[in-house]
Amino acid sequence: FCLSLRASGACSCHGKAQYCREDRLGLYCINCQGNTEGRHCENCKEGYYHQRAGDNCVPCNCNTAGSQGPGCNNEGRCTCKLGVYGDKCDRCRGDTPVTASGCEPLRLICRSRNSGRLTDNTEECLPCFCNGHSNVCSSAEGYSIYNITSTFENGPEGWRAATAQGVNPSQVQFRWSPTHKDIEVISKEILPVYLLAPAFYLGNQVLSYGQTLGFSLRLDRGVRRPSISDVILEGAGLKVSASLGDLRTVVPCAKKVAYTFKLDEQPSSKWKPQLSSKEFQTLLSNLTAIKIRGTFGENGRGYLDDVSLVSAKLGPGTPATWVEKCRCPAGYDGLFCERCATGYRRRFPGQGPLSPCDPCSCQGGTCDPETGGCYSADEIPNLQMCPKGYYVNRQQSNSCQKCPCPEGEACYVIPGTQEVKCARCPRGTTGSRCEICDDGFYGDPLGEYGPAKQCQPCQCFGHVDQNAVNNCDRRTGECRKCLNHSTGPKCENCEDGYYHSYPTEPCQACNCNRQGSLSNSCNDRGQCKCKEGHDGLRCDKSTCPSCFNPVKNKVRHCRTQNKHKENKRIQIFDTVTKSRSRVEKELRPKLRELEEKEAQQRNTIAGMIKDIDTILADIANLEEIRKSIPNGCFNIPPIERP
Repeated sequence: FCLSLRASGACSCHGKAQYCREDRLGLYCINCQGNTEGRHCENCKEGYYHQRAGDNCVPCNCNTAGSQGPGCNNEGRCTCKLGVYGDKCDRCRGDTPVTASGCEPLRLICRSRNSGRLTDNTEECLPCFCNGHSNVCSSAEGYSIYNITSTFENGPEGWRAATAQGVNPSQVQFRWSPTHKDIEVISKEILPVYLLAPAFYLGNQVLSYGQTLGFSLRLDRGVRRPSISDVILEGAGLKVSASLGDLRTVVPCAKKVAYTFKLDEQPSSKWKPQLSSKEFQTLLSNLTAIKIRGTFGENGRGYLDDVSLVSAKLGPGTPATWVEKCRCPAGYDGLFCERCATGYRRRFPGQGPLSPCDPCSCQGGTCDPETGGCYSADEIPNLQMCPKGYYVNRQQSNSCQKCPCPEGEACYVIPGTQEVKCARCPRGTTGSRCEICDDGFYGDPLGEYGPAKQCQPCQCFGHVDQNAVNNCDRRTGECRKCLNHSTGPKCENCEDGYYHSYPTEPCQACNCNRQGSLSNSCNDRGQCKCKEGHDGLRCDKSTCPSCFNPVKNKVRHCRTQNKHKENKRIQIFDTVTKSRSRVEKELRPKLRELEEKEAQQRNTIAGMIKDIDTILADIANLEEIRKSIPNGCFNIPPIERP
């Protein structure tokens, strides 16, 4: 051992340890204090942080329900779960505190209480319809538009005629017309006769909430004045009705008229009496009758055709965006929490989906969800009940066999197939033996591919579409569909040219200045890598000190002057070029003409010079002749040269 305070200063522990030890890598500190760790006590333990080595490590104090774990960065900021905010991951959207179960999921889309249309304004959202068992819901994926229709191509399709009370009067004729492909009702009675929808229009039609019921109706004879009960809906002990039109008008005679009624509680839909949103959806969840008035007065006749009820179903097709799914508490299951989960039963069976669900009282842990009756063990005389976590194996002398379920959960045998199925799986697991992770979770609950790993939520830091499926690998947890320019096994990084400060934040463009930066990449604060002489977050500022401002101003002025001169030079060059072009175009013919005249004149002058040379030669000859004549022979004056 050696003291860290040795004069040589060989031991460097940032004041957090007294001794150090030597190994093949050199000296390292032992017994680091102050929640530090590392070879030189330079790091804080998990759950603690400091600004730099040597500072005191202070607790992160991350909210356990809202954070990914106890750790934080060197500024004390924790890594938050999806939908959680704040340095300590203690706040939900709307600045509400995180509860023990985290933040409630947001409704991505809902139905407006003002217009009845879909909206993402949560302040306008109608309450979730979860049969009174939950108030949290969101958009449901995988549903497509499905129309329940009657076109009467081959018969009445189950429709029948009766009074509003369901009585079949003797003076009523009801038949299907193979010629007109509709159904006809004729009544000699004064009381109105209704056309009643068959069973496939009834039952749980809550997926039609906010959609339409439409039909075509032609009336003959009778007093065709609308009433307040021309169309009637009944269900779950509730009843609403609507009129075919203004009560002061008369329905056209012998004319096929199309009618459409919206299935919601909005005043514009004109259903009476006025129900609440929950009441109207409750009515649709157990629809027992749809009645359309077919006769108006004595000897009235009515013809019904083209009936359509807009609904939704699971499967491919045009998305039914209005469908919502509830977040059901323990003991409830189904899109609208309409069923008791396995291991639970209805407290009041007569109330149906509205009844609370209580745990089964059977030793096996499961029971009939509607009646609460225990399964097969109670039906076998003199058979000893199996304890929880075991089931009756009829193939082995009705002995008790351990359930193939985790954590000692109960199971039951499916009649007919004798398949053993776990009654309840831990959160995030699914399958008959709870052997696989549910969508959005990853792990290996039974250790089928190695050491057992409990299913846990996929961590993609919110950079995936929460309504999509297969966002991550169910075994490894690797995120497959990173959005917002994020990348990495957990979508924790940004693509090149993008950055964020925390993995939960969306990636933003670096936008580095091209002239001042070395590249388009930046750090997690958006700081680009600047060239020498440039500064700023995006390297768009100069780093020259203020004393150079006069020089910079002079240089800037010179640049401006040079730019003006360059522009002037370019302007002059353009002018010269244009002038030269004009000169060549206009004067070249004249120049050519002058050149031709010049050539002619040169030829003429050359001829004259030649003639002069000839004359001079002749004069020279004459002079020679004159000199050869003796003096006095002829009185001839001398020849003068020109």
